[in-house]
Amino acid sequence: MKKLILICLSLLLSGCVEKEIIDEINIEVGVGYDLVEDEKDKYRGTLLFQEFQPDQSVINRTFSGNGKIRQNILLDGSKQSSESIVTGGLNLAIFGPEISKNGIYKFIDSFQKDASMGGRVYIATAEGKTEDLLKGEYGTRGNATYIYNLIEHNIKHRDIPRTNLHIFARDYYQNGKDPFLPRLKKAGNDKVEIAGISLFRNDKEVETLPAKDMFFFKLLVDKHSEGNFDVKLKKGGNAAVKSISSRKQIRMTDNHAAITLHIEGIIREYTGDALVSQIVGEAEKNLEKKIEEECLRLLKQFQDLGIDPVGLGHKKKTGIRNFDYKNWEDEYKMLGFDVKCNVVIEETGVIE
Repeated sequence: MKKLILICLSLLLSGCVEKEIIDEINIEVGVGYDLVEDEKDKYRGTLLFQEFQPDQSVINRTFSGNGKIRQNILLDGSKQSSESIVTGGLNLAIFGPEISKNGIYKFIDSFQKDASMGGRVYIATAEGKTEDLLKGEYGTRGNATYIYNLIEHNIKHRDIPRTNLHIFARDYYQNGKDPFLPRLKKAGNDKVEIAGISLFRNDKEVETLPAKDMFFFKLLVDKHSEGNFDVKLKKGGNAAVKSISSRKQIRMTDNHAAITLHIEGIIREYTGDALVSQIVGEAEKNLEKKIEEECLRLLKQFQDLGIDPVGLGHKKKTGIRNFDYKNWEDEYKMLGFDVKCNVVIEETGVIE
């Protein structure tokens, strides 16, 4: 009898689920938002879809819509589609420069309230219009897949710190830490490149770090699993160092932040005659000095901008009961910094 009741209930419940046939819907895989020119608080959204062909190639389709909120843009885009638009496959959202500077909270909030979306959606800013960026032709696997893999590769193996919708929202709502996002640039009709890192105060972009600072920025806010850096040596030679791993320690006192960085790496390429121990020692010292100087410069830059992407305020709060963030804002302006880097380089080795 119990089994019969369970079977009947399962049949009733399955009848409540709305069925959608994959060939009869448009799955939104990427979206870009730009500010409509000469119209305040009105946005233009470019919805990206991927149409898979029998020969396994992919055709990129885009619909565009205008509106003051995300749902208006979706409805406007739906008027151009012969099939229903669903958002459950969205894995990429890009914001144009004007929207990034005005604030992206309403979109982040809308994404979080959409039950069909996951927290691992990659978010980025664009150097130009997102509509132009999404309408390129990048590889054979579709534009959304190309850009998604570009960001993921640079997070895992290069100089973009870990970030996605969930991490951005966490940093936005968390006192004592400001969010950041990768910035994308269209480098041709068949290529997109990482142009730098967008720094935010709350949900508004206040500065963009150039690509040359990304290695040092990731040391401060995340950790490297792989990273590359060229070190100049006294006799005119250069050593290409691959960072195998990095980690940091932060010690906060009343008016001082001491950051210690630990890096292990190997020399992948050397332009001199022989890679002797003295050369390795020189490369270690030069890299330590360069990292200390550049990281200290970035910390002071963040301080001048009134932002804290490293999360020093959050770090201090964890060690002080009844921590007052209002006082911290004034304390942060006067905070002193000390950066110490320890580099260990192996002369030989093969790392995959």
